[in-house]
Amino acid sequence: MRISRQLLLYNFLSKGLILLVFMTAAPFLLKYFALRNTDSQLLEKKNEVLEIISKNGMDTFIAQEDPSVGFGSYNILKEEYILLEHWEFSTDVDTIFVEDRILEKEKVTYRVYSHTFNFGDNNYILEIGRSIETIKEIEAILFNILISALIIFLVLTSILDSLYTERILLPFKKIIKYKLSQINEPQQFPYLQIASNTDEFKLLDQSITEMMRRIQKSFNQERIFISHASHELKTPISILQTKVETLFSSDGVSDLQMEKLLDMQMTIQKMKKTVNALLLISKVNNTQFLRTDSVPLNKILVNLGEEWLAFAEDKQITLKIERNEDFVSKNSNESLCNMMIQNALINALKYTPEGGEIVLSGAYQVDNYEVHVRDTGPGISENLLQQVKDGIVFLKEVEKDKSGFGLQIMYKIALYLGVEINITSSDKGTAVCFKFPTIVNEL
Repeated sequence: MRISRQLLLYNFLSKGLILLVFMTAAPFLLKYFALRNTDSQLLEKKNEVLEIISKNGMDTFIAQEDPSVGFGSYNILKEEYILLEHWEFSTDVDTIFVEDRILEKEKVTYRVYSHTFNFGDNNYILEIGRSIETIKEIEAILFNILISALIIFLVLTSILDSLYTERILLPFKKIIKYKLSQINEPQQFPYLQIASNTDEFKLLDQSITEMMRRIQKSFNQERIFISHASHELKTPISILQTKVETLFSSDGVSDLQMEKLLDMQMTIQKMKKTVNALLLISKVNNTQFLRTDSVPLNKILVNLGEEWLAFAEDKQITLKIERNEDFVSKNSNESLCNMMIQNALINALKYTPEGGEIVLSGAYQVDNYEVHVRDTGPGISENLLQQVKDGIVFLKEVEKDKSGFGLQIMYKIALYLGVEINITSSDKGTAVCFKFPTIVNEL
C-alpha cells in the first residue's frame, strides 16, 4: 500500500475512533450539561419570581381574600409550571428533584426546583418545574447537531489531509518515478535535484544521486575495459585469420591438417563475432550513435523480407509480411533500427525448423506502433531471457551454439532508442514485439 494511502487511512481511522468515543460519551455529557442548564434556568426564574414579589407584593400571585388557594400556572403544553403556596412547616427547603405529576389524566415528569422563603409574617414555598421530555428533546437536538458537525468535520478534514499528504509526498513520488522505477541503465539517470521543502526527501534525493554516481562510475570503467579489450583483440584475431588463410594455400597440407585448419578458422570467426558484438554493445552503452534520423519502419520490414527470403526458402521456411502500415519513427537511428529488427529475424531463421513459418508485421496500436517478428521455432529458455534482461554480458548455462549476443544487442538498442521490447516464448514458437512510441519528444 502506498504511503499516502497509509497516512490517509491512519488519519481517517484515528478521527473515526475519536468520533466513536465521542458518540459513546456524548449522551451522558449532554444529559449532564442539559440538567445543569435546566437547573440554572430554574434558579433564574426563582429569582425573577422573588423579585416580582418584592416589588409588587404577594397580591400578584395570592389573593388576600383566600390565601389558602395559592397560585399555580402551567403553560399550554404543560412543559413548565410555577406553584406558590403557604408553607406551614418549620423546615426550610431549597432543593432540586424529579417528580411525576398527573395533569388531565396524563403523567408528566418534571424536574422541580423547590424553595421556601418568608414574606411578611408568612412562610411560602415556591416550586418551578420543567418537563423532563423537553430536556430530552433538547438533548436529542444537540446530539444530532454535534454528530452532524463531527461527521462533516471528519469528511472535510479527510479531504484536506488527503490533498495535503499528496502535496507533501509529491517530491517523494517524483524521486521514485523519475530516479528509481524508470531507470534501466545508469546513463538514463537524471542528476537534477527534485525540488522539495522536506529535509528527509532532500537527503533521500542526494543519497540516491551520490549512489548512482558511484554505480555509473563502476559501469563506465567496465564499459571502457570491454571497449579497449575488444579493440586490442581485433588485431591479433585478424593476424591469426590471415595466417590460417595463408596455410590453406600452402603446399603439402594433409587432409587431417586441413580439417584442423578449418576448426581453427571457425573458432577465429566465433571470436571475431564475439569481439564485434562486444564493441557494438559498448558503443550503444556509451551513446556513440546519433538519434537524428526519421526511420520508415514499414520500408525496413519490406527490405528485410526481400533480403532474407532466399535464405528462408533454402531452409524451406515460409517468410511473409502480414500487415505493414506506414510509420516513420522520429529522433531515431536507421542503422540501429534495422539491426535490432534484423537480429530478431536472424534468430527466428536460425532456430525455426524446416516447414516452419516466420511472420513480420507492423501496425498501429494504442499510443504505439508495434513491429512483430513471430516464428514457430522451439522457443527461447526463460533462463536465457532473464540473464539478458538482467544485463549479464557473458551468459551462463546456455547451449554451446547460442551466445545470446543477438538478444543483448536487441535489448541494448531498444533501450537506447526508447523502444519497449517484449519477448514471449514457448515450445510452439517465439514472438518478439518492438513498441515504438508514436509521440516522441524533440531532442
